[in-house]
Amino acid sequence: MIIVEGIGHVSIPVSQLDTSIDFYRDIFDFELETKKATEAILSLDAFRIRLVVAEVPDRTLPILSFVMDVDDFTEAISELEEKNVKIIKGPEGTDSGEGLTFADPSQNLIEIFYSN
Repeated sequence: MIIVEGIGHVSIPVSQLDTSIDFYRDIFDFELETKKATEAILSLDAFRIRLVVAEVPDRTLPILSFVMDVDDFTEAISELEEKNVKIIKGPEGTDSGEGLTFADPSQNLIEIFYSN
């Protein structure tokens, strides 16, 4: 068995690097760590994402899911609407909480979720 002590980063394919950097910084407050011609590393506390310029495949499931508390969830929905972010599905309730799925500039799907 391989023992994993942490995750270095999650890679996300993007079509426009600068637009995607701005999106993740503006919506989630990620900080830009490094930037090269075709990729960038952004961090949010100990969590890192790697934006990589690549052909973006069709997506049917969210690539990231952020769990929030109820106040943050309500505020997040308002902020997404104010910033004209494309909401794909929701908000809608499930047995375990409430979720909303939206798209980043490269049409990658992201979910925010409030757990009961």
